[in-house]
Amino acid sequence: MAFLPPFPFVARLQTARTRCSKVVPFLAALLWIIPTAAVSHEDIAKAAATAAEAPQVDKLTESLLSAAAQYRGASRAHRGGLAEALVAAAASRARVLAALMESDPGAVLDAALTAAVRAEMPAFLGQHLEQAENLAGALTILHEDRGGGESRFHYLLESPRGRYSLHFAGDPPEHLRTGARVRVAGVRLGQMLAVGAHEAAFQEVGGAAPASTLGARRTIVVLVNFADAPTLQPYTAAAAQSVLFGTTSSFFLENSYQQTWLTGDIVGWFTIALPSTVCDYATLATQARAAATAAGVDLTSYAHQVFAFPQNACGWWGLSTVGGNPSQSWINGDFELGVLAHELGHGLGLWHAHALDCGTTTIVGSSCATNEYGDIVDMMGGSESAHYNAFQKERLGWLGTGAAPPLTTVVADGTYAIDAYEPTGTGPKALKILKSTDSSTGKRTWYYVESRQATGFDSFLADPRTGAQNVTSGVLVHTGSEASGNSRFLLDMTPATPVYYYWYDPALAAGQTFIDPDTGVTIAPSSVTATGAAVTVRVAAASTSPVAVSVSTDQPSYTRGQSASITARVTSGGSPVANAAVKFTIIKASGSVVTAKATTTGSGMAVYKLRLKPQDPVGLYAVDASTTTNGKSAKGAATFTVR
Repeated sequence: MAFLPPFPFVARLQTARTRCSKVVPFLAALLWIIPTAAVSHEDIAKAAATAAEAPQVDKLTESLLSAAAQYRGASRAHRGGLAEALVAAAASRARVLAALMESDPGAVLDAALTAAVRAEMPAFLGQHLEQAENLAGALTILHEDRGGGESRFHYLLESPRGRYSLHFAGDPPEHLRTGARVRVAGVRLGQMLAVGAHEAAFQEVGGAAPASTLGARRTIVVLVNFADAPTLQPYTAAAAQSVLFGTTSSFFLENSYQQTWLTGDIVGWFTIALPSTVCDYATLATQARAAATAAGVDLTSYAHQVFAFPQNACGWWGLSTVGGNPSQSWINGDFELGVLAHELGHGLGLWHAHALDCGTTTIVGSSCATNEYGDIVDMMGGSESAHYNAFQKERLGWLGTGAAPPLTTVVADGTYAIDAYEPTGTGPKALKILKSTDSSTGKRTWYYVESRQATGFDSFLADPRTGAQNVTSGVLVHTGSEASGNSRFLLDMTPATPVYYYWYDPALAAGQTFIDPDTGVTIAPSSVTATGAAVTVRVAAASTSPVAVSVSTDQPSYTRGQSASITARVTSGGSPVANAAVKFTIIKASGSVVTAKATTTGSGMAVYKLRLKPQDPVGLYAVDASTTTNGKSAKGAATFTVR
């Protein structure tokens, strides 16, 4: 086994403070293996927490109800001691529910007391009991970038009644950006809100205010240190000026084909009252803004606000809003290109660039693992200098619109030329090929094809220690969907190579062919040179046979403890479709969600059996079953009740 030196992003994934020059090859090889797991350390921790805490909720709820009944039945003279026990029971239950908000908000929805039960509780328990809420306000999406390949999103609602953290039992709203106006219904505990998957639980009522991604992007950096270390200044304002308005601005200028760059100011250092031992990003920003304002800075004239500080108790190296006008970013420790261009990418509205790992024989499919930072040739993935991919640039208006270089949308079979991706020019920079269309929403998923070369900020591709010759001698293929900004994936065109080499050789080499197993889309680069590539494409054959999904249950209603047998039938032109991957989504009466996958048999049938637990909520359950077959997506629905 040959060990390879680290790709530039290894250091960032390993730790927020260890740069790539400090990572030895042996550790780097191990790190290649770790990120490809289907779940992260955070996922494992959440699963463990849920497994430990969820059963407690039912017992604690029983204890609370029992204590409340005793209290109501006691005389006034005996209620004093019972009240103390009742408060203790409610507080214990609230602590477990608060932990479940992070790990399993669906369990909070399932365990929530009904309005009638809450009405019977003594008023002094109010702060310990969950409440049903319906709130409107502005959405804030924050992203933490941590060492070890970990990351975490925070969704916040800024309402007239205060700020609430949102915890989704279903899929979070990845199609939105910070500033969108929304209405949210759910179960509140303190300042946390569990949100169900029902359509009425989360509604967009107004889009985010438009923010330009072109031209000069005025940026303010406020340098602050902490009350317990007032003299600590790990870099000078002049050095920060050079990194941001020199190197990072040049990165944006090259990436955008001379359309976007950074201007602005560096102010500080200011000492704020917050100590370095406390991780409180909101207070840090408030105190930093106050210090800058007191120094005469008009913060309202900047599109991006950046707060930079020496390493503190926060475990992340960067934090940023996804979009926002202005956007806000927090830089914890190292002030350098790999951090700044990543966080400001979030600020422009970009999500992470992922990779898809489908095993040693498959490139795309329905049972693949994802790697959060797995795209090593994208600044929003694992790289510390690489260009954003074509899906990202299209979203930013840097490709395929206005004065931007063209993006060729392929609608017919043929051989297409694309220029090398990095230099400014008038030729096409990428191909865009239809992969599938969701028949229920009309949203399309596309393949994006690029020809990367070792030039400009992609010059690291020439370093033989990275093993990246595969990238410059082939084409990169990504997928991305119109439905979500968080949907781009780098595909591994050499799946048979060992996993610690996977990150070095994702390209489809000249002379090789990729065929989509569902649609027949074919991508085959015939030549790749330093100036571009020629790619032969065969588009999906037009199908006049619609795909349909019908859903049924073996009974219209069930009692707790029974199993609901749910069947999805997939057809095309009325004929059954075999081997179709079906995703089942069951939304319980509480709004919590259960998902499962199954594959259709020769009769076009896929079956999932849902075991109803004793604590499952009564009421109406909604079932969706969806599939993508022959480039077409379809969905069916049904309902049943639990008594």
